[in-house]
Amino acid sequence: MKEKNWLSWLTVLALVVGFAAMGASVWLSAQAAKQTQRNSQLAGQLYQASRTKSQEASSIKKRLDKLASDNSSLKKKNSRLAKENQALRQANQDLPAASAAAGLNVWETEEKSGKLQLKIDNQTGQAVSDLLVLAVAANGRITLNSLPSYFPVGGVKPRYFYRKKVAIGGTEGSLTGAYAGSDMVCLFADASGVYWFKGNRGQIEKIGSQAHFKKLLRQISLNKLEESPLPVKKMKTEKKKTSKKKRARRKNEQEEKRARRKLNRAKREPQPAVGTPL
Repeated sequence: MKEKNWLSWLTVLALVVGFAAMGASVWLSAQAAKQTQRNSQLAGQLYQASRTKSQEASSIKKRLDKLASDNSSLKKKNSRLAKENQALRQANQDLPAASAAAGLNVWETEEKSGKLQLKIDNQTGQAVSDLLVLAVAANGRITLNSLPSYFPVGGVKPRYFYRKKVAIGGTEGSLTGAYAGSDMVCLFADASGVYWFKGNRGQIEKIGSQAHFKKLLRQISLNKLEESPLPVKKMKTEKKKTSKKKRARRKNEQEEKRARRKLNRAKREPQPAVGTPL
């Protein structure tokens, strides 16, 4: 009897333990499900936060890239403005010399014996050197940069007039082979050794040093320049003719004066009376 009671108690106890274990299992399963849900929510929040941060990082990167691009553009603009300012300052410094250089003028006077006669008027206030006058067949404005295009290397050499020194005032010269109607441009150096270009529209451009001048000569196939003669002999001949005329005129005047003096002396001398024996 006692054994049966013990067995009953054991059975009840086993059932209680089983139900307790089952309840604990159910509770643990519920807690695990809740934890899983919380973990899932937390993972979603972390993902969303990570995505938001990634978007913010991408947006920040784009803004930084734009700022870097803007800074690069500003640097380029500042560099260009600095160069333009430097060019303006240089132009202002060159303005007095350029204004003086504008006082050199060259024009054609006539075509004679296959030569184009030139008149050079130097009103720069100083003697110039390395004066090079070129005849260019052009319809438009000739600039320093466009000049080599009219005389390509290997082509026809330009017709020129060249003098190492040209004093203040007027000078005459000629261009062999040039035709009337050619546009004239000239290159020369002022007293400071700065070389200038004067175009066919009267514009003045700075060439620079003698090295730049020689480089330009090579570009237009003028490696060697021969100095052009001046019409000195013709001027001397005209002076001689004028002197001969003056001497002849002076001689005639002197002879006329002597003849008048003789006539006056003859009139003053007493004449013999009529019928008086000699």
